[in-house]
Amino acid sequence: MSLKSMSDHRAQTRLPPLTLTARPDQARFHLQVEVTTDTAAAAVPLLHNAAQRLIQLLPQLGATLALTGFELPRESGKLSHAPTRLHATLTLPLAPDASFWDRAQRLAQVDDLLRALVLEGRKQKPALDVRHDLPVFAVADPEAHRDALVKRLHDRARSLGGAEPVQLSELRFDQAVAQHPLGIEAVELSLPIEGSAALTLR
Repeated sequence: MSLKSMSDHRAQTRLPPLTLTARPDQARFHLQVEVTTDTAAAAVPLLHNAAQRLIQLLPQLGATLALTGFELPRESGKLSHAPTRLHATLTLPLAPDASFWDRAQRLAQVDDLLRALVLEGRKQKPALDVRHDLPVFAVADPEAHRDALVKRLHDRARSLGGAEPVQLSELRFDQAVAQHPLGIEAVELSLPIEGSAALTLR
């Protein structure tokens, strides 16, 4: 290879996903309510009443409930040991300017409410088994950050190139903006990129 061709050599590299960190504006609790009855049909109104009971208590917290799944008893035969299940997601909004402790207080209020429902369900006949997972923190509209993520790509290209421009070729941003919770104060947003960057090596 001649010196001239070596000086004009361009390094091609695949581009890693673009990422940025944002404050979550939602906390999502997965809920499961199950009840064991003689027939699956008998379980439906009981689960319905449990959902309505929770919906009545949520406005004071500004939270909402979305019903996401319904499971019939899995075992065949008698249903005395086969529960019918309802799945739901409780979404608690978190103000962008709320402090760490304000957010913690709102989460604790939801947890107290759900624990009270657990005790209430155990006292019913037939008993309702109410369970909930720890909250998952999220950004309600991750796509609203797409432009900021793309801007990071161009900023990165300028910083890498220095005096020599970095050529970005055949770029595609077709995939959705993904998110990964990091905690009560942070969510990592990422946007996969299809394409490559070329930099002249001197």
